[in-house]
Amino acid sequence: MFYLEQHSKRIFFLFAILLLTVPWLHSTSGFNQKADKVSQESVAFYEINPCKISLTNFLISNPEAIYQDHYQFRFNNYSSINCFGKISGVTVIDSDFYISVGTNSLINLIIQGLFWVLLISRIRIKKDDEKRLRVDIKNIHHNIAVMATVVFYCSSIYSERRFYEKNLYYFNFDSVYYKLFATSLIFIILSNLFSVIKRRINSLPELIPYLFVFGGVFSGFNFSLFASITVYFGVLSFINKEVNWKINRVFFGATVWWILNSTESYYFTPGKLRGFTSSVYEFHSSVFWSIFFILFVNGLWYIFKNTIFSFNYQKYVNNFNIASISILSIGFLGANFPIINFFNYYYLGLQRFGITRNNPFAFDSWSEKLSWRGLYPSAESIGEFFGLCLLMVIYSYYKKRNLNSYEIIGSISSILGLYFSDNRTVMILVFIFLSYLFLKNYKYKKLAIPITFVLFIVFVGYLIGFQQLTYSYDFLSSQVSSQANNYQYDTVYSSFTLWINDNIDSSSILSSIFGLFSIVAYFLNRSEIWGIFFARYNPTFMELSFGTGPFSFGQVYGESVINKTDSFLLPHSSFLSFIVFFGIFGIFYIFYLLTKMYKRNFVSIFAYGNMILIFIALNIIKNDGLNYFPSSTLYLFLCFVILKSRSEEVFSF
Repeated sequence: MFYLEQHSKRIFFLFAILLLTVPWLHSTSGFNQKADKVSQESVAFYEINPCKISLTNFLISNPEAIYQDHYQFRFNNYSSINCFGKISGVTVIDSDFYISVGTNSLINLIIQGLFWVLLISRIRIKKDDEKRLRVDIKNIHHNIAVMATVVFYCSSIYSERRFYEKNLYYFNFDSVYYKLFATSLIFIILSNLFSVIKRRINSLPELIPYLFVFGGVFSGFNFSLFASITVYFGVLSFINKEVNWKINRVFFGATVWWILNSTESYYFTPGKLRGFTSSVYEFHSSVFWSIFFILFVNGLWYIFKNTIFSFNYQKYVNNFNIASISILSIGFLGANFPIINFFNYYYLGLQRFGITRNNPFAFDSWSEKLSWRGLYPSAESIGEFFGLCLLMVIYSYYKKRNLNSYEIIGSISSILGLYFSDNRTVMILVFIFLSYLFLKNYKYKKLAIPITFVLFIVFVGYLIGFQQLTYSYDFLSSQVSSQANNYQYDTVYSSFTLWINDNIDSSSILSSIFGLFSIVAYFLNRSEIWGIFFARYNPTFMELSFGTGPFSFGQVYGESVINKTDSFLLPHSSFLSFIVFFGIFGIFYIFYLLTKMYKRNFVSIFAYGNMILIFIALNIIKNDGLNYFPSSTLYLFLCFVILKSRSEEVFSF
């Protein structure tokens, strides 16, 4: 990578083309048969000849597979190195053809890793970046952080053995040779990554929007390349003593409890959370993810603290808009071309295959808008991204009275993307904030807040239906509990559902709080989803108080049996996810820290900053955004800027 950094763009593009093309070109040596055209009758050909036809040769014989939506390409990560890039099988389900392409998780590590590091190496280094760093990254500290991060991620393979047994082909977990081999591969990727990234640390906050385009999750791994950057800087923060020990003592104390409590074993399929969630709830996994959480938080804090002085808000906004355009265009291409969807997943490092529905304007049989997520794993979360992009464009016009080409095209893209995602809450918030800025700017300052509040009430009433506002308190406050009981399996009740049933009619403070929570759930159309969550939630008193550990859904989804649901459903609330992770006391502690920072910096927080905080808070309540690495990083950065710095100066052009 050092060689590529110092030489021409020609070499860069040559290496990039090789990584993009060569893995999919090679058929088995000596096999001269032409690939059969896929049909119900030709499936036997691929069953007889697995791992002999390259993906390229398959596409030459089946060009319609490039663009017809009844073809679906899928990775077979549990295949030999010899099978890489070749057709390992074809399955017919109804009228759809599922083409399995042989890959190998360890080879994925090299190809995907080198491709992403190569792209990062092309990021322009800001002038005098290394000289302007407030904390000098000494070579000895860099080397220690690299090795610590490498060892840390190697340990994740063994801490989540059950996950990797299904993804690592004939990997001997007890062999020293295999351990050294895996360590060597991870070292090659991470050492090059960190050598490249440490020279570009000042650019990292400005590049956060691109995390919504490049997931950086390795196929076959529960491992995000870009999350490893936060671990690396987290290690550096402790080496350089750039940490808040008051907060970290609380983290370490909680970690002891999480680890000691993880005495059982529950498997959790990471799915669309892959790379940012634990795949199994047990002792070794709790150790890894608890430490990951500490390093993740401290690493981001270290980056933000040492780069905020060089932050360029205009570049940040431009990158937001470029990312918005990319998400929409690449997502649309992937939805219309199965082979592009396949390569999007691989080379962008997506957690989930992009959507295959090629009409983003589609409605269901009840005339309800179908959400469209493009290449992102969550429609609601990508709707939040588009909404934030629009807020930034609105603020740009408010401050500059003009928009550049990125902002104009990006705003059009974000409006379309927000409509496609069908995130109505974000739509309302964007309109409300736009109205407020308009009123404030055009000599209606005294009326701006009350008129905005009235508009908010009117839109919320319209969204949920004015008739529903007339329902009784008893009806609204019992909706979540009713749904929780509906999904209980036979006579098996979760401990939380039992508590609800015992206290729903009482006059206690906790019962009143839960009743208010249920009303909010009903108006947000979350009664059923949150009821399903509570039907599963079976904590002890200590687990309710302190949680079961960060990024850990294994226990809550594996411990309690409930009635069948239409699909696998996450809590659809970062707030509920955090109750699982950190418990009630953890939630209160986080709220205390945020409130303390808000009060301390209250004078310097201007209208735009408060808008962003309100936007984040409301979406955290009703969506799973914080369960995704891009959203978590983005929200933490915005909170840092608003709560820990002079945000009006940072958000300046």
